[in-house]
Amino acid sequence: MIYTSIGLVLLFWAGVFYCILPQDSLKRVQDLPNLATVVSSWRGTNDVSSDQRIIHSSPAPGPASAHGPGPAPITRQHGYFLHITDMHVDADYQPGATVKSACHDMPSLAAAKSHRKKPKNQKVLVGGRLGAPGEHCDAPIELAERTIDWLVREWRDKLDFIVWTGDNSRHDWDKKDIPRTRKQVYKLNQHMTDVMIDAFWPTVPVVPALGNNDVYPANKIGDAKIDSSLLAFYERLWRHWIPKEQRDTFKDGGYFSIQVAPNLRIISLNTLFFSSRNKAVKHCKKGTPAHRHMEWLDNELAETRKEGSRAYIIGHVPPSTRDYRNTCLDEYLRISSVYSDILLGHFYGHLNMDHFLLYDGRPDLTEELIVTNVTESDESDDMLHTNRNLDKYVNWLRDMYESIEAIESKKNSSEPPPAQDPQAPVVVVQIAPSVLPAFFPTVRIYRYETSTNPNEDTPTTKPYGTPLGFDQYFANITRWEEAQENGTTPLDYQLEYTTEDAYGLRDLTAESYLELVKSMVKTDKAGDKLWTTYINNMFVQTMNDTYN
Repeated sequence: MIYTSIGLVLLFWAGVFYCILPQDSLKRVQDLPNLATVVSSWRGTNDVSSDQRIIHSSPAPGPASAHGPGPAPITRQHGYFLHITDMHVDADYQPGATVKSACHDMPSLAAAKSHRKKPKNQKVLVGGRLGAPGEHCDAPIELAERTIDWLVREWRDKLDFIVWTGDNSRHDWDKKDIPRTRKQVYKLNQHMTDVMIDAFWPTVPVVPALGNNDVYPANKIGDAKIDSSLLAFYERLWRHWIPKEQRDTFKDGGYFSIQVAPNLRIISLNTLFFSSRNKAVKHCKKGTPAHRHMEWLDNELAETRKEGSRAYIIGHVPPSTRDYRNTCLDEYLRISSVYSDILLGHFYGHLNMDHFLLYDGRPDLTEELIVTNVTESDESDDMLHTNRNLDKYVNWLRDMYESIEAIESKKNSSEPPPAQDPQAPVVVVQIAPSVLPAFFPTVRIYRYETSTNPNEDTPTTKPYGTPLGFDQYFANITRWEEAQENGTTPLDYQLEYTTEDAYGLRDLTAESYLELVKSMVKTDKAGDKLWTTYINNMFVQTMNDTYN
């Protein structure tokens, strides 16, 4: 009788949930199978062994469970946060498959498809167990899982929060044989979300952002009038981390903000609205979803200032003349400059390379900088896989740094700072390299100021929330595979460099970066050495002979 009563109660609440959930949303949830089943089908086996699954998860959280309590309140700040980006997991990745097939076809199948024999002595490039660095292959799921496993072992108890800047789904590099589908994009994002929840919930807040490959078709997304089902899907998927009062905002545009620590707010943007490759949104002029997004950003920062708090902005596609529409870049830099007193960091992914962008945000100089550094937009996601485009991008960066240095020199010599902005803010945009082994897989750990009274018991004098530096880690997956014994060796990331040791940066403020670029673009021996170090780090030590 007791079991019958419990069953009736559960049936009643299931019926209530069915009625209140939008039917399109319900269909999307039903389309996504239990996580263990997904992993089994991806692996080609019905047995999900401990070696195959590094992190064991419960079924992915559905909307019913998402109404539970949020992340545990922070009782003690450690002063560290993780930036992880561009995992690009591929369920169809096969170790030993040819790189020409995007690591989907084994050599025998690839040869049969090509209908031609391989010339004698010609080597066939194939992917390794955890990826194919530098090739047109996305990441096996095992790489992402082992990466998270390392972070759990080494960092979970030291992190205050995590910024996760998108592109969890694979590219469409094999569109002829295995084209991407909406359902697959959703499955891959559900899988990685479940892994992140299992690893960090509820002790470490995670702040996600949409990537251009997390939507279908890639790069294209409108507001709720056009893409309501997609936005509703991600709102349900990430409801653990999206504050209740921000959920309607997210369902309308795919962006939200959250307080991750006392007096520290993270604003997660939907940068696809600003992207020049998004055909659903043409510009940031009044009346468009992009303009509404910018208005919302302005309001969020105004409220943050009113509260006496600090803010970070995160997103997937970084602001640049290459990737943003001009009206959107102008507005982004204007807002960033207006709130430079409380806006302490800009964190992005997308480009796979380890580097930073610098802009002088004053309106009269922004146009000068943009014109000086204009570069054509690449039409594909292959930009970082061709030396021609890499050459162009590296030269564009150098021109940007030299232009900033020239503007600062002119300002210091002849132009008094604007009265309303005595610091004449420079906007520093951090771009983290990817887990996807475009070079080697990487993760980044930031340090930030946690003292509200920096002059007491702290070696710095920077305001609360100021990013102080980061440690860049990478995994040499080639050596890991060579050292395998029965497939049981855990993947370990190793320290590549710290910003203090590599660049002498005492913190990550605009002032420090200005000093860095001034030194880096000098044509003397010290400047050349610094530039070489920077370029080696940009490509995770894999292309040193090419760009030295």
